[in-house]
Amino acid sequence: MYASHPPGNGDYTLPPSAPPIHGVQGCEPCSNLVAELRHAVQGSDPSAEVDARVKIRRHMIQAHGTEIPFFAG
Repeated sequence: MYASHPPGNGDYTLPPSAPPIHGVQGCEPCSNLVAELRHAVQGSDPSAEVDARVKIRRHMIQAHGTEIPFFAG
């Protein structure tokens, strides 16, 4: 057995993926940050993905007064 193979009969489900993030329509920084996030996800770069999510969260709080909760999946 390898670390990537969970014990048991193999009947298991993967944890839920992070919820999609949408910026505010018409906000150029939101569009740029969401594009950065998509690029990180498509490139399978978890570190860049976390960085992009933190940047989006910070921008949403500072520029739009909206808090996006952290994903705890």
